Amino acid sequence: MSKAHLLIELGCEELPAAAAPVAAESLRDKLVALLHEAGIAHGTATWLGTPRRLIAHLADVTLQQPDREVLATGPAWKVAKSDDGSWTKAAEAFARSQGVDVAALQQVDTPKGPYVGVRKQLVGAATAQVVADALPGLFRSLPLPKRMRWGVQKEAFLRPVHWLVALLGDAVLPVEFAGVAAGNQSWGHRFLANAPVPASAELTAHLQALRNAFVVADPAERQQVIVRGLGQLAREAGGSWRQDDATLQTVVWLTEWPAPLLGSFDPAYLAIPPEVIFTTLRENQKLFLVQNPDGSLQPRFLGVANTLSESSRQTIADGNRKVVSARLSDAKFFYQEDVKHPLASRVEGLDSRIYLQGLGSIGDKVRRLSELATHLAARLCPDQTREVERAALLCKADLTTKMVFEFPELQGVIGRYYARHDGESELVANAIAEHYQPRFASDDLAPGAVGRVLALADKTDTIVGCFALGLIPSGTQDPYALRRAALGVLRMLADTDALGLAELIDLAIGRLPTELQDKLGSAGREQVLGFLRGRLQHQHAASFPADLVEAVLDAGCEQVATVLPRLQALDALRQSEGWAPLAAAMKRVGNLVRKSGAEVPADAQVDPSLFAAPAEAALAAATAQAADAVQALVAGGRWLEALQRMAEVKPQVDAFFDGVMVLVDDPAVRRNRLALLVRTAGLFAPIADFSRIAA
Repeated sequence: MSKAHLLIELGCEELPAAAAPVAAESLRDKLVALLHEAGIAHGTATWLGTPRRLIAHLADVTLQQPDREVLATGPAWKVAKSDDGSWTKAAEAFARSQGVDVAALQQVDTPKGPYVGVRKQLVGAATAQVVADALPGLFRSLPLPKRMRWGVQKEAFLRPVHWLVALLGDAVLPVEFAGVAAGNQSWGHRFLANAPVPASAELTAHLQALRNAFVVADPAERQQVIVRGLGQLAREAGGSWRQDDATLQTVVWLTEWPAPLLGSFDPAYLAIPPEVIFTTLRENQKLFLVQNPDGSLQPRFLGVANTLSESSRQTIADGNRKVVSARLSDAKFFYQEDVKHPLASRVEGLDSRIYLQGLGSIGDKVRRLSELATHLAARLCPDQTREVERAALLCKADLTTKMVFEFPELQGVIGRYYARHDGESELVANAIAEHYQPRFASDDLAPGAVGRVLALADKTDTIVGCFALGLIPSGTQDPYALRRAALGVLRMLADTDALGLAELIDLAIGRLPTELQDKLGSAGREQVLGFLRGRLQHQHAASFPADLVEAVLDAGCEQVATVLPRLQALDALRQSEGWAPLAAAMKRVGNLVRKSGAEVPADAQVDPSLFAAPAEAALAAATAQAADAVQALVAGGRWLEALQRMAEVKPQVDAFFDGVMVLVDDPAVRRNRLALLVRTAGLFAPIADFSRIAA
């Protein structure tokens, strides 16, 4: 069957750097889905792009859609047939809509019952027509931010469209979008080769033609050019470039013909905290810093131009230098003004800054987290309680500074510099910066004990306070980043066995205003714990089977530090021979215990005098013998060994179920046998609830 390559290129004004790669990849994926749905075979699918073009390429596309049979269903069979067996008007209307006679209708079984249907043989269409018909709709469905209209054009797109390439082999597809008809010509670099470029459906040839017109269409190739150029310029300056992946990805999608350049600024600005310099250059101008081998900064920056000539690059470097100097001059002024007032003198000003309506000011929050952090310090780092108290007092004070007003993302970081300037201890200064960690999922925990205690108090206070106000995450909505805060809390608790989850929540709730404590109540407390349990479940869902996670969490997650090792032990046991019969036996025990929870309490005593079968006594003896060993292993955190020791009672469990009827009529015997199963399930209870494990 004949095949050809398919090339789609949509050319437009410069797209936002964040939107362009998402749109290009989506265009490729939508074309693949279109051909798959149509039954059209193809080879490798590729997406590429620049700020001015989105490119999707599919190799070896079959030129003709295969013939296929389709089943169309109509009304329910009881609606299509009258009582006398004749076709109803509904059936006749369905037949007309399908272009067939009613004689072609047949009964079709569906999950909803019998329906009327018709099977039709469809002749495959030309692939060119299939793609051409669908392409405008694909463009409209791309995941783009706010779209725009231009001129008299009614079609909306992210930016004005200037050209469209749609080739299947040498043939131009009959398609039009946003007033632009498809052709076989792309376009070169806006400044260096502003002219049409003949397009080719053969990808290598097309990319080379664009490269000859000063367009590097492959973003991976542009990134290599940029990284290589930045590295070379930095080495020539006697240093290395400070890598910043986010900014690198941005400049990759700001250029078509990247040309790295080197610039400089006044060395006097190096007196400013390096994070301020880094933020200024990155956020405002997408520039990179040059650092010496010892990590100190040079008064130089690296940028990426979209031009070729040395003179133009120098002009761009000079322009950047002027803007950098102006912004760093402002930052220097902010710094000099801020340090005139010690952080401690700024604490009072936090009372005039609202935190959340209903939770008072930032000053109120500081007092709550200070109380909570001091209490936690007595448990987690008793020898550093004084430093925790001081850091808690100062941790939000930098929110009143000019520097943080200008650079909000530097909160905490600036506080550390100002605390050092004020002569605060290094533990206190570091904790002011560290108490925001982890800021995101892959961020490190605060390395210092003082900062970690402060972070734990801060994030927990935020969670319980928002829940008390009814500000609970829902779906994709989480405006107060409570899921991220919860993950941070759980990660910190997983690093210590000195504090329980419910205990921490109770301590934080106890610091809320009385009216909010009453509003939250016991139901709200359980809602907070359920939210944290859900985040813990989500945290481990990618690494372990869902039923194992459920089983471990249902056995208890108060000590978060035990959750992961218990999961690892249970997962290891699951890989061993004999797991299936053991799991089935213990699941049966767990199910009976769960169903009889109201009849037999967890501490029910077993009365040997009521044993009527040898299997009862054997199970009681095996359980009692294993209990002490299991308890010691659990206390030592030897979870897999504990599970293996528990598994040794399986023969007695099997014999019990084979020879003993549990739910007998005699209430005393029934309760006694259930109590024995409760004791048996209790062996596994510290690790997992086996009733939650899939058979």
